[in-house]
Amino acid sequence: MKQGLTTLLLALLAAGALAAGMPAPELVQRAGMEAYPVALRAPHWRLPGLGGAPHGPEDYQGRVVLLNFWASWCPPCRDEFPSLERLQQKIGGKDFTVLAISVSDSADGVARFLGGRAPVFDILMDDNGKVSTAFRARGVPVTYLLDRQGRLLAGRTGPQHWDSPAMEALIRQAIDK
Repeated sequence: MKQGLTTLLLALLAAGALAAGMPAPELVQRAGMEAYPVALRAPHWRLPGLGGAPHGPEDYQGRVVLLNFWASWCPPCRDEFPSLERLQQKIGGKDFTVLAISVSDSADGVARFLGGRAPVFDILMDDNGKVSTAFRARGVPVTYLLDRQGRLLAGRTGPQHWDSPAMEALIRQAIDK
């Protein structure tokens, strides 16, 4: 009897999450992320891009965002970066974007990492680590999926290949909500 109630409660919670615009928990898990029970309000932030122009959440309003905290000096971050680029090239546009926030790094370090290539998505500089601290991103890489209103839907600590079919399905579901 207790197991049946637990199953029912989990089903009701999942239905409530779906009704509230949350992605299906099993899809989030297949994509390698941890689903949040409810969409969480993201901290406010404003950071300079590589060219120096400031960017904030309002610049990404209306788009699903895969927000990646990384650093050019971090080997796992360097390994996962090409998959973020492929994901952006495949489905980036008016409904979705990857956004990279470089933590405790320098614009010169990022430029050296890019090797003269223009980034395919915005890279912002969190030189003092205040924004990553506000997001509770301890260490790098840490990645969040944000909905069109800028709320946190899911997160992951550690590297991953972001251009998997499961991740693409999760992002498309978030776009369709």
